[in-house]
Amino acid sequence: MEVKELWTDADFEQMGWHDCRIYSVRFPDNEHRLKLDIDYIFRWEKLPENSFRFWVSPCELVFRNVSDFKAGIDFKNYMQLFIMELKRGDPRPSANGQVTLRDYEIDCDNGRISFAASGFEQRVREQPRPIGPEQDLGR
Repeated sequence: MEVKELWTDADFEQMGWHDCRIYSVRFPDNEHRLKLDIDYIFRWEKLPENSFRFWVSPCELVFRNVSDFKAGIDFKNYMQLFIMELKRGDPRPSANGQVTLRDYEIDCDNGRISFAASGFEQRVREQPRPIGPEQDLGR
């Protein structure tokens, strides 16, 4: 399986982040970027013995022009973080009218991250490789 190296907000409708593991979060910096280091699942394959194989790549997901950042994560006794759903709201102009923003919510198994951003880029660091039964590379 081979995939393109750069995905953007224009690809949002054909993407899905369910069960993608987050390894690190770089909070919004001076350039208003939020960076997530994730394992992205490009394909789920059901195998005959009722198990699955997953085609997974390490990726960097970067949101641009981030504002209104909020995070509520409670790791309790479980120190890993997985995305359950990434939601995107309707476009609206920023306060200064310079960019178009959308509200984003990243619902995780241990909490939620929400913010406004003008879009994102997801860079594929390596082509997907099949793994299973785990859904992440365990980096």
